[in-house]
Amino acid sequence: MKNLLCFMLVLICFIPPCSFADELLVRGSIGKSEKLPPLTNQQLEEAINVSDGCRAYNYTNTRYECDCVGLKFLEIRRRRGDAASSFWIREEAQKKCPNEPAVAGMIYTDCLEWAPTSRERDYQSFCSCYGSNYAKIFGKNPTDNQLVVEAQMVQAMGKCSPNAPNEYQQDQEALIVKLKKSGVYDKLFPGAAGESTYIPPAIMPDNP
Repeated sequence: MKNLLCFMLVLICFIPPCSFADELLVRGSIGKSEKLPPLTNQQLEEAINVSDGCRAYNYTNTRYECDCVGLKFLEIRRRRGDAASSFWIREEAQKKCPNEPAVAGMIYTDCLEWAPTSRERDYQSFCSCYGSNYAKIFGKNPTDNQLVVEAQMVQAMGKCSPNAPNEYQQDQEALIVKLKKSGVYDKLFPGAAGESTYIPPAIMPDNP
């Protein structure tokens, strides 16, 4: 009941009361609204369920702004009709609603678990840089694809040691250990089978 009330309050902020059943304000445009089919109770209930489902899991609740996901889902559902796949509508809605601050905090906290082993003095500033850069990269391409997520992590980490190849190598090796423990390293870098410290050339930092 609490989630329903919260969602309705957010919904009212985005849909003018005088046109609640007819028009949905299009985010990102000024002074323009898109003519959409009338809003149905079934569509509203579905959007609330999507928002609640997003909040129910730490993974999605951290990576996406769940109220935004519900509102975008509702907008897309009204535009495409009830026959459209709810799975793909939710996927599209999530891409429009990255939660960059929460993602940055998640990566920072995770980094603190392994970075001290390779960076004794500056691991906190490194992790802050890593979290910030990952959030920016994720914000441009929000995804749940594990291979893409891991590639984004490696790319973000490389941005934080551009002038220190040795430190970059150490950080890369520490992350590789973590990826191998998670079971995704061989899938992410299939050409590295049997190698312990393979680093894809495309993500190596530029030489100073």
